[in-house]
Amino acid sequence: MFRSKICSLLRVALSALQEMTFLKKFLKVLWHLLGVGITYWAAFLLRFDGSIPFDYMEVFLHSLPILLVVCIFCFTLFRLFSDVWAYFSVDDLVRVTLSVALAMAVFAFIIYFRNWADSLVPRSVVVLEYILLNIWMASGRLAVRYFQRFSRLGGVLNVPGAERILLVGTLAEADMVIRESSRKGFGNIVGVVGDDTGNQNVLLHGIRVFHRALSSVGELAATLKPDSMLILPPYNRPRQIRELMALVAKNGVKCKFRTIPSLGDLATGQLSASSIRGVDIEDLLGRGKICLDRTEVRRFLKEKTVMITGAGGSIGSELVRQVASYEPKALVLFEQSEFGLYRIEQELQRKYPNLHLIAFAGDVRRADDVERAFSEAGQVDVVYHAAAYKHVPLMEKNVPACFRTNVLGTACLAGIAVKNGVDRFVMISTDKAVRPSSVMGATKRLAERVLNGMVCGSTTIVSVRFGNVLGSSGSVVPLFKQQIQDGGPVTVTSENMRRFFMTIPEAVDLVLKAGTVGRNQEIMVLEMGEEMKIVDLARRLIELSGLTPDEDIKIEVTGLRPGEKEYEEVITEDENVVKTAYEKIWVMTKNGATGTHSKLNLDELRELISQGDTASLRAFAAREVPENCFKAEA
Repeated sequence: MFRSKICSLLRVALSALQEMTFLKKFLKVLWHLLGVGITYWAAFLLRFDGSIPFDYMEVFLHSLPILLVVCIFCFTLFRLFSDVWAYFSVDDLVRVTLSVALAMAVFAFIIYFRNWADSLVPRSVVVLEYILLNIWMASGRLAVRYFQRFSRLGGVLNVPGAERILLVGTLAEADMVIRESSRKGFGNIVGVVGDDTGNQNVLLHGIRVFHRALSSVGELAATLKPDSMLILPPYNRPRQIRELMALVAKNGVKCKFRTIPSLGDLATGQLSASSIRGVDIEDLLGRGKICLDRTEVRRFLKEKTVMITGAGGSIGSELVRQVASYEPKALVLFEQSEFGLYRIEQELQRKYPNLHLIAFAGDVRRADDVERAFSEAGQVDVVYHAAAYKHVPLMEKNVPACFRTNVLGTACLAGIAVKNGVDRFVMISTDKAVRPSSVMGATKRLAERVLNGMVCGSTTIVSVRFGNVLGSSGSVVPLFKQQIQDGGPVTVTSENMRRFFMTIPEAVDLVLKAGTVGRNQEIMVLEMGEEMKIVDLARRLIELSGLTPDEDIKIEVTGLRPGEKEYEEVITEDENVVKTAYEKIWVMTKNGATGTHSKLNLDELRELISQGDTASLRAFAAREVPENCFKAEA
């Protein structure tokens, strides 16, 4: 408690000095001049065993002004009056040593070769002054850095109530984090653990380093009882994070798991408490990092007028962000939701102030809205169609609206795009269009059929099919997080339910690439990796929150909802996918099954929608879906 009060007083004093720029510089100069005088006097005392003869007192008095002038010149040359002592480093120490060495060399030249003093200064005094002045200069700076460090939360100072953090990483990364923590106050670091056995039983900035196999992290966490575990490279890979979580949970420790955006933030001093983020479910997917060559996409989109429907949604807004980075001529944001449109427009205006934006509030189901958007934009070159109803159970209760938006809306937009000579039309499809068991999946499959049966003219039409994206508006992840925040229970519909997952930026990156390279009326399929059980996803999210599944947060199985199935597919038996030259992008070919269907009767569909005849719409889908597996009954 006493030390905390002292540190608080030091913090106040240092903050006050930082605001008084002139006073701070004056004190720095005064400190250096006092140091020269005191150490020079000490050098004479040491030379004469504590008693300076009268004759040498005169030498001291006559030579001291010369030394002061020389030191002021050399210290100014090396900018010692302008450095920030709180960040004193090895480089600064070298600079201090060189400045003192130069000062003593100039002083010796004046004394011994120009004979400006009444009698010669003992040579040993010059050597002693060099040593003592270096000590004075370095110790003053180190003292300021030390007190600056402990005037903040963090370091080895045990601040009551501060978060207890256990670092998992190598000494090099842990060193950077501890340094930043001592300056910016992330919390109390209680230990560092890693399997680097090169250093045993050592302290790093006063913090104990536990060099153990990672298999013992759980036991160590049980002893130290950290509030959070900050995982640093090279232990922040998905498999290792999962192992660490399992070990901690096995030992009954409840702590949060956190990581940092990049070590580049540490190296440049950009790291702050707010930039240390929690480990999220995306970190545990284990999906390999995509290394796409975006040159082709940039060449295709640069100086083009691009229209994105559903621009305010989770997929649409990410499409907007990525397309904007490719320097288009203009970007048309087409969105029905006023708030969604306002939010993405404001974001882009801040980030790309010179980009020509057209924010158009409209509905893809209304031809006049779409026509006006095309007219206002001039000549639209590329359309990305992301507007759709996607929530499976909700659409089971709103069948006419789902058909109107997903099928007729797509037909309306694509027809006007072809009429206006759009170069490329890309529709975002879904794996739920494969062997659909839901109204949503069936309508997306019918939308694919509409596009594949159109007379395209000069327009290239491509559909891109992929699975669930983490964090999207229809994803289970936001729901699970809200349920955990509310104290549970977390609800899953089936213990056997599995889904493909990818992140929103990854999905959109691949969509842009696939949409660029796809040929007319092809369906591009994105490689989704391995399926994940939804119940495992729920458990990991609970553990990431520092809680224990089935103990702190219950997991309840509620049963399949209307339209749901336990697994998803990306192709069916009558479809083949052929790998393209591009990573994680496949193109679908047909064996003829779909081609036997006649052109979709959109007039019949419009009539059924206008009547609100849900049963007939389901029967229409059951008849027209290629696999003929959609159930007509509700």
